[in-house]
Amino acid sequence: MRSAGSLLAVTIPVGDHVERSIGGLSFNLDTIWTTLLAGAFVLGLGFYLRAKVTASVPNKVQIFWEVLVGWVSEQVVSGMGPRYRRAVPLGVTIFVLILACNWIEIFPGLWHNTDYLPAPTADVNLTYALAAVVFVVTNVESVRARGFAGYIKYFLSKPRWLAPIRLIEEIMKPITLALRLFGNLFSGGIMIALLLAIPIYFFPATIVFSVAWKLFDMFIGVIQAFIFALLTILYYQFAVTEEAH
Repeated sequence: MRSAGSLLAVTIPVGDHVERSIGGLSFNLDTIWTTLLAGAFVLGLGFYLRAKVTASVPNKVQIFWEVLVGWVSEQVVSGMGPRYRRAVPLGVTIFVLILACNWIEIFPGLWHNTDYLPAPTADVNLTYALAAVVFVVTNVESVRARGFAGYIKYFLSKPRWLAPIRLIEEIMKPITLALRLFGNLFSGGIMIALLLAIPIYFFPATIVFSVAWKLFDMFIGVIQAFIFALLTILYYQFAVTEEAH
């Protein structure tokens, strides 16, 4: 007879991925699939808004976009001024995409015989990719705002012995951003898997706990998307304004 620990170890698939090797590189197909699904949902919302946008009485989708764009615009303008409104699409896109990725796991499983769709943000590869995009964009904007000489000057400013620490700090920003999102969503996946592993004779309690946890997990998904988008805007602000440093 298996122990409870070994049973849970067999039942809970958190952290496992459907992998395929192409050219010596491993690809997590479940992460790719769910990310594309989330991206298609975001694009669908955008195209729907474009088709239904109105100056009279807005629908719920238009209200959602207007509130979100208004909040991001306020953060950008108050921190960097109207000159850097081009950061608004980045913040909006990151928030909606991450929110869609976070909420995917509340739906029933449609991939690889799982009981739930794994959130792609619970895969550190996706969070690293998102953080890498933020890192590249903010550093390119820093060079545009200050010039290459000004960009290097920040790292070499007095006291000079802090230059390696400043460089490490710049590199660690996207890493901590990625791990924060990954850790929270990965733990959410573990909790859902644990609830699904409860024996069938606890079925009524399982339903109640699962619904309650999924609602809480949706709330956490909003918070994590908000934090990632807000930190992206702050990193953008640090990159283009001397006062932020």
